[in-house]
Amino acid sequence: MPRKKKEDIKAEEIAKGEHKSSKKKKEKYVDPDQLLEEYLKDVVEGLGIEFLGLTDDEYIEILREPFASAVGQVKTKPKVKTILNRLLSNRDSMMEYVAVRLYFLRDIEKLGDTQLEFLVYNIKKGINQMIDKLYSECKRRNRNDLIEILRYSWNQFGILTPLRCPKCGFNAIMPDLSCKVCGYIISMKEVKEQIDVLGELKTLASIESADFKEIITSGYFFYTPQGILPPSKFVPSQGGIFYEIVLNKDEKKILSSIYIDPQKR
Repeated sequence: MPRKKKEDIKAEEIAKGEHKSSKKKKEKYVDPDQLLEEYLKDVVEGLGIEFLGLTDDEYIEILREPFASAVGQVKTKPKVKTILNRLLSNRDSMMEYVAVRLYFLRDIEKLGDTQLEFLVYNIKKGINQMIDKLYSECKRRNRNDLIEILRYSWNQFGILTPLRCPKCGFNAIMPDLSCKVCGYIISMKEVKEQIDVLGELKTLASIESADFKEIITSGYFFYTPQGILPPSKFVPSQGGIFYEIVLNKDEKKILSSIYIDPQKR
């Protein structure tokens, strides 16, 4: 039997490789986008969000990513019940995801009352980025009930600060003295009244005289969630909440006399 030439062997190997690759190309996976269009009505009703009254395109835009994750890379079309079970394995997270997507999908001013209520009730960890617009819109619509829900969510998931805004009542005064919720700029006088600067420093004088002396000498201190700190003990941290409080002439005079005369402490 004649031996095959090298060229013939090479041609056979190439042919086999092409045959294998053509087999791989024939493997077909379920297209989650097409499946979402097919299952859309059942999925929307199964999630209980049909009351939002969105268009099919809007529902698809909101649900595309979590739906694709729930479907996975499969060759056989999963039942809608299986997909819904996966989507609802953590219902709170799923509803928050829908709320966040809705927030970015539509202008907040154009949301219906039901849609706004859904946002307020379901925004949790995302409240830091949305609180100002949500508060403003609830205020515009005179929805004090929703503002109270926002306040509760802020206290649970927001950047809770030691200073309370005199205007909106949220503990949301940032280091630049602006309120993250309503935008109010708190005055230094209001800050000092809220902290009770003289009272707090008098207390400090009786328990940490060295810290008190440093503050009187330097003329300022830092106020943090942990309380009053002299400059030498303050270590700023990224994203940390703190306020630099500068003592005025009258405050220095009163506090200096306390330090000099221990009998008045």
